[in-house]
Order: sequence, then structure tokens, then C-alpha cells
Amino acid sequence: MTSVSFPDDGARHGARAAARRRDVTRLLLLAPAVLLVIAFVLIPTAMALLDSFHNDGSWTIENFVTIVTVVPYPRILWNTVTIAAATALLSVALAAPLAAFLAAHEGFVARIVLALVAATFWVSILVKLFAWQVLLARTGPLNMLLQAVAVTTPGTSLLYTRGAVLVAMVQVMVPYACMLLVAGMKRVDWDLIIAARTLGARLPLVFASVYWPQVRYSVIMTTLVIFVTASGFFVAPALLGGSGEVMVGMKMQSDLANQYDSGLAATTGTVLMLGLLLLSWIALKVSGASFRRIAEEVGS
Repeated sequence: MTSVSFPDDGARHGARAAARRRDVTRLLLLAPAVLLVIAFVLIPTAMALLDSFHNDGSWTIENFVTIVTVVPYPRILWNTVTIAAATALLSVALAAPLAAFLAAHEGFVARIVLALVAATFWVSILVKLFAWQVLLARTGPLNMLLQAVAVTTPGTSLLYTRGAVLVAMVQVMVPYACMLLVAGMKRVDWDLIIAARTLGARLPLVFASVYWPQVRYSVIMTTLVIFVTASGFFVAPALLGGSGEVMVGMKMQSDLANQYDSGLAATTGTVLMLGLLLLSWIALKVSGASFRRIAEEVGS
């Protein structure tokens, strides 16, 4: 007769206790991050949202009507979106070749290049922007060089233009784009690419059918991160841009400092946040991606 053994109650109790300890440990490790997000993201966002519906002591949507209809708010929102979009596209386009090189190589040269890219984070953004002020000034080295080759005329200023703002913002964001792309491109399966080339596929076909599907989500997510970050720039357009390059951050500061209108500033930020969420959702839908799918791809 065969005997049947059952797990000991003590062993089952010990396993349940160990599982509970693991759950508690996970919660304790996660708690600081959750508290930080609640304290510095969710609560300020909720306060700004409530303030945007408050004007002259009453609840109203007048602030939103002002943002949409009253000059210069629509133009400033458009400036912010277009400058941020141009910065994101240029940054990703410039960073992608270098990121592909760093992801595909692990030798001494690649480590030196990666160290040089990381070293750019040691230089303050203000220092970089002041350097561009010197370079782009009327009597700056870049303008003098362009005058020497008859590209510009004496008296031409490269400062206080959209080009100056874009150059400075792209310089700041390219290292971030490079680092984000490298992380995604390191997951590329080069065996598939070698197999495609061995079977006679041309480079454009290999890129479109083998390489791009493996890095698409990383490129999309990097572009969105750079776009959202660039939309909040304040110092670059303030120091290097003119009256036509005013962005949302500058206008919010002006409303708070000059008009003492926190409701209007909160509404401007709320509209920008909603617009960024909408544009990000549209970009993901058009590309066939999703936040959940990208998270799964990055985490795999």
C-alpha cells in the first residue's frame, strides 16, 4: 500500500511568512519613490489644476478661455510645441549614428567616446548657454568667420533668433538622446542582421525590415522624452531668443512676477501638460506603439 505524504503545516506557514516578508520588503523599497512622486508630482499638479479653475475668488473657466483666445498665449503655445519638436527631431537625428556605434562596439575607442559624451553632463547648462552668447554675438568668433567668407554682412546678429535657441537646446539635449538610444540599441540582435546580409538583402532592406523594428520603440520613446523635456526650457529662449521665441515657461514666470496671477500661470501649465499628453498619445498611436509595450520592450 502506497503512503501519501502531505506538506507539513509548519512548512506551509513558513513559506507564507517568507512570502509576506518579501512583499513587505518590496513595499518598503518602493515607498520612497512613491512618496516622492506624490509629494513633488501629483500634489503640485493637483494644486495647479485647481488653481487654473480659480479666478478673482470664484470658480470659472475664464483662464482657459484666455489661454485659447487672447494674444499672445496661442502663439506662445505654438512656439513651445514647434521649438520642442524641432529640438527633439534634431537631437535624435544627431545622436542616433553615435548611439548605434556605441551600442555595436565595446572596445577602447567606444569607451573613450562614451566617456566624452558623459563628460558633457559635468558642464552646467548656464555655462553652455553663456558660451553660445559669446560665440553668436555680433563680434563673436562665429559671426566674424561667416563675415570673412561673405556669408553674413557686418552688423548681422546671430543672437536672439530661433536658430540660436535651437542650436543651444539641441546641444544640451543630444547627450541625453544618445544615452537613451544606446540603452535601447544594445538589445539589437546582430545575428539577424548578419543572416539577412548573408541571404543577399541590401542595406536599405536590412535597415527597414530587421534593424528598425528592433530599435523603433527606443527611438520613439527617446523622441518623446526629449520633446517633453524641451517644452519646459526657460533659460535658453530667455538668453538667446527674441520676442518671437517666447516659450511657456517664460510666460508663466512673467505672469507670476509681473501680474501676480497664479491662476493664469497654472492654466498655462495645465494646457501645456494636456497638449503634451495628447501629442504623445497621437505619436504612439500613429507609430503602432504604446507606453505598456515600450515598457515591456525596454524591460526585456
